[in-house]
Amino acid sequence: MQFDSILFDLDGTLWDASAQIAEAWNEINAGIRPSLAPYGKGEPLTAAGIRALCGRTMDEITGFLFGDHPDKQALAERCYAHENEYLARRPGIVYPGVPEALETLRAKAPLYIVSNCQAGYIETFLRATGLAPYFSGHLGFGDTGLPKGDNIRLLCERCALKSPVYIGDTQGDADAAAAAGIPFVYVQYGFGTVDHAEWSCGSPAELAALF
Repeated sequence: MQFDSILFDLDGTLWDASAQIAEAWNEINAGIRPSLAPYGKGEPLTAAGIRALCGRTMDEITGFLFGDHPDKQALAERCYAHENEYLARRPGIVYPGVPEALETLRAKAPLYIVSNCQAGYIETFLRATGLAPYFSGHLGFGDTGLPKGDNIRLLCERCALKSPVYIGDTQGDADAAAAAGIPFVYVQYGFGTVDHAEWSCGSPAELAALF
């Protein structure tokens, strides 16, 4: 595989913060009337529900959770801000073997993150996990308002990346890589499934060995 850089999705690829995100949003949801749309009887958000939403843009998640709530944008911003604060105190779980894989891979090429997350989320992940030294840059939906495929292209332009590869765990990740015109590696241990990928691996160790 010829490449000059390795780009990663975040949720479901590097860590699982679904339980913590659900807890953070439920703290805000407790004061919202009416409650989040799909859970309108006061039922809490769950880790499984959060995992099912991963891969969508912030706008899509806001519409799904808040429906036609008159203050949905302001409420979503409160939730995203609280989520960043919560994860700084109670971070998600980095998948076993990810730090070791990153150590191996950064010796081969610079590493980056491209995610559909809010501004500050990637930075929170990097600080809370201590993984910041492994990455040369990052870009998210909250930084640009652009879908993931466009953000992949934009990051490549900004960093003069000529032969990148994208690593993710959902069909949305595969579609974004295709939209950006770059190869895709599917990590099977994440949140989703993928119809087709140029390469796939079942663990971070296999991912490191792939390169």
